[in-house]
Amino acid sequence: MNFLVLLLVSIFISSEPMTEHSISHESINRTYLKYIPENIDFENEVDLFIGLHGYTGTATGFEKQTTGGFNSAANKYKFLAIYPQGLYFNSIENDPSSFVSSWNDLAGSKTKTPNGEICAIDADIYPQYPNCSEGGRCSWASCSDDLGFIKKIIDRVNEDHKIRDIYLLGMSNGGMMAQALACKYPSIFKGVVNVVGMQQKDLSCIPKEPVNFIIYGSVKDTVVPPINIRASDGYFYEPMEDTFNAWSKQFECKTFKKSDFNLYDDFEKNIASGCKSDVQVISLLNKDAGHFWPGIDRNVGFCYSPPQSNLDYSECNFSIANEWGNDFLINLLFDLKN
Repeated sequence: MNFLVLLLVSIFISSEPMTEHSISHESINRTYLKYIPENIDFENEVDLFIGLHGYTGTATGFEKQTTGGFNSAANKYKFLAIYPQGLYFNSIENDPSSFVSSWNDLAGSKTKTPNGEICAIDADIYPQYPNCSEGGRCSWASCSDDLGFIKKIIDRVNEDHKIRDIYLLGMSNGGMMAQALACKYPSIFKGVVNVVGMQQKDLSCIPKEPVNFIIYGSVKDTVVPPINIRASDGYFYEPMEDTFNAWSKQFECKTFKKSDFNLYDDFEKNIASGCKSDVQVISLLNKDAGHFWPGIDRNVGFCYSPPQSNLDYSECNFSIANEWGNDFLINLLFDLKN
């Protein structure tokens, strides 16, 4: 009887709080959060979703506020959720308001492009990472090997669990990083979503091999604009349409469809299909929103919650419920299975 109970517990695990895990990379102790949803069946293969926070964000802030509770979606769809933490520092010692975190998507850590610089002469200047001594005046992101860090997390999770498909989503700088990972490791991911994370102008990557890719922008976004090249802080970003066209051309897509629809907000949707390996490239333009995750009406997530209590940052003092945005993105990704 005891053996039977233990067996059932090992197969169907009840929901547990998020747990923090560490992994050594470049001789630095890096961390990520892991969430195991309620009643997940580890006897069979499960899907893995990886969520990447934005600039000055945190892993817990991404789950609790940026996405409006992504763990609830993990419970609903029964997938394993991983939230890596970008390398961080405080630009002013003992000042939580000076907390900086980011991802090195191989664009924001540079100043020079083939056609100039990533920012205007009058652009805002951001605190530079200690490991970015040669980044130049426009550099704002970490210079660490974040591509290798995320890959190392994926390898560990694959060792611990039977993973079926891997999906990657990121917000803002996290979206830029998601795109960079799709370019570096296209065969790993079933689908990748870049939310309001256009990469720097003339440094936007294109993968050599096909991968399902969704790029999402918002018309009223002045932080990382999907249409206007220059952002409100003077930095230059690749237009979303250019990225959609470049990836579609690279994957030799043959069929293109454009449509408009309303899901709480008005959207313009472009789909490129008939591509190599049967992948799709999708662009989604939200005509009503700003620099937000779908279903959220503000730019949030700049805080921490347990188990990240070691961060010198403000604590997340409220939660947000996402009525439709997470379901929307997840169902788009699951549709790629068909």
